[in-house]
Amino acid sequence: MADGTQGGGASSRIDPVLRAATLALALGPRPAEFGLLALIPGGTAVRPRPGIRFGHAVREADGAILPPDGTPPRSDGTLLAAIRIDLDALGAEGPADLMGKLLALLEDLAGEGWCMQVERVAAAPSSAAMGTGPGMTAGLPPPPGAPDGRGVLVGAVDFGCAFAHPAFREGPDGLGGTRLRLLWDQNAPRPPGAPLPGRFYDPAELDALLAGPGSPYPPGGYAPWQNGYVAEDAAPARPGRRPDPRLLVHGTGVLALAAGRRPAAGPWAGAVPSGAAPGAALGFVHLRPRALVSEGDAIDVLDGACALFALAEREGMPAVVNLSIGANTGGHDGRSLMDRALDALLRRPGRAITVAAGNMRGAGLHRCGEVGTRPETLSWRFAAGDPTPNMLRVYAPMIAGLPALDLSLAHPGGAPGSAIPRGALRDGSARLIRDAAGRDVGTAVCTTRPPTTEAPVQHFELRIIPSGAEETWEVTLGLSDASPAASCPFDAWIERDDLRANSTSRFEPREPPGGEGGCSLGSLACAEGPVCVGACAPADGQPAPFSSLGGTRGGGEKPDLVAPGIGVATASGLGGLRDGNGLTYAATAAMDGTSAAAPQVAGVVALMLQLRPRLPAARVREILRTTTRERQADPTFPWDSARGAGRLDAAAALAMTMEEPE
Repeated sequence: MADGTQGGGASSRIDPVLRAATLALALGPRPAEFGLLALIPGGTAVRPRPGIRFGHAVREADGAILPPDGTPPRSDGTLLAAIRIDLDALGAEGPADLMGKLLALLEDLAGEGWCMQVERVAAAPSSAAMGTGPGMTAGLPPPPGAPDGRGVLVGAVDFGCAFAHPAFREGPDGLGGTRLRLLWDQNAPRPPGAPLPGRFYDPAELDALLAGPGSPYPPGGYAPWQNGYVAEDAAPARPGRRPDPRLLVHGTGVLALAAGRRPAAGPWAGAVPSGAAPGAALGFVHLRPRALVSEGDAIDVLDGACALFALAEREGMPAVVNLSIGANTGGHDGRSLMDRALDALLRRPGRAITVAAGNMRGAGLHRCGEVGTRPETLSWRFAAGDPTPNMLRVYAPMIAGLPALDLSLAHPGGAPGSAIPRGALRDGSARLIRDAAGRDVGTAVCTTRPPTTEAPVQHFELRIIPSGAEETWEVTLGLSDASPAASCPFDAWIERDDLRANSTSRFEPREPPGGEGGCSLGSLACAEGPVCVGACAPADGQPAPFSSLGGTRGGGEKPDLVAPGIGVATASGLGGLRDGNGLTYAATAAMDGTSAAAPQVAGVVALMLQLRPRLPAARVREILRTTTRERQADPTFPWDSARGAGRLDAAAALAMTMEEPE
């Protein structure tokens, strides 16, 4: 490896992108586990192996969920499964030995026909901002005379559920028992021998915490404000400083907008905003902080969605799960393993998923263009003090079955030499990136056979650990000598990374000449089956300036519709608690972003499922798109990249649902 290259080689059966992820393990602190989504062909005899833990698996044909029981899943059909490899169990003596043993294990799995993918999905909540103060707009309550969601499970996979908030409790004063049927804290220590991370709280345990003499969030127990949208210590704010960060808990706001309940009496009456489905049962999965910055987070999201749907199935309820989270890298074509897993879950009637479109419009995280006789250079800027690795991926179609582009990478500041010379990164190769001083700072990979695409596509991936100084790497795309065409289109996405201030890299300038174009949707927002929701202004319905644009790279019509997403009032993280003087904390906080828009649609979907419990997800999407305000006024109203099919109309959606057969 004197030249920093490790080729995929004809003998290797694993995807080069996966190989590059193993190379990256040697460039930073070693994680405890290596998470993967795996597609396991039907009829495969899955052998138990030391160090591999299986999470939930979904049968692709019919959406059946196989819960983890400590043994490999068994099925006649193709499975999409979450797996975790305990790196300590490999017994490696150093980074090189770890990489070798992990690669050998992955080659063994690939030899059985497994298709595996490392994917960053959760990334960060999809809110643009949360705050307190005047100017908040009420969320979407149930239409007059509408059902309230009773008999339906509304779930969220997110960051932070303040279960003591009156919006999530029974009783006329909002101080009774919990409405949550499940709270899974993935951050808690994993019990010995357990296949899944964290701790599961059932209603009895939550009720005991609510009825206890002390805080329902005792030291060492569940803390809803950990790894919320603002990734800082949750210490009380000083007078005159920023609001107490414990007020601004992302998942709490999301769940309340979908299904929060306003108490009728007591100190919280009128102070708590009502969600769209206040009678629904609730479930919440609190993601781990690694979902913000590291590999394998897709499995935490998939396990969370599966756990919520499995709970609903056990209790005989339909369910809707909201995902106000999103990443930015990936093919954006609806064909990743995560996309396929979500689509598979929705093959069972009575299930629905709502997804926030993302807030990446104008964020400088996407570029698209056409490479012709002149190369295209992308300026990839890292902020000073960036503490986390950055990732960029480029996708381009194959031309007449051949890769059309070459990629080269120049060191920041015009330093001598090329980190990747033109033509050095070929199909199937994975190589280390070295800075101008010769230090290993990242990985690069090229493949024309990503494991999740039905049609070949050229795919470059770059991962770089920043130096800490402000710097700009120059990524140049040019036509390869073998290109049979005179031009080739491309899309490039930079991964979000919101765990720390100044940790997200971006393209410079933030917006390309001629304005923004192409897909700025989050990765999760591109799957076909879920309802993708953009944000609009409550007053006039105009698209929010931050709401991501569609459609997908494959031409899919996402977002599906839009809902209010600016200044929406929702539950605060300290609602239901009193300070040292016995005064109640603020019950509400304001929320901007597609994170606020998506759960309002989730609440409406819960009402639809209460009316027709076996309504298929595809029909849910169709009804929501058909009944937008714009399509009621003009049935030929065209889909567009900012608004989808138009603005949500809850009453019209429920009226059309009533016309469906029972």
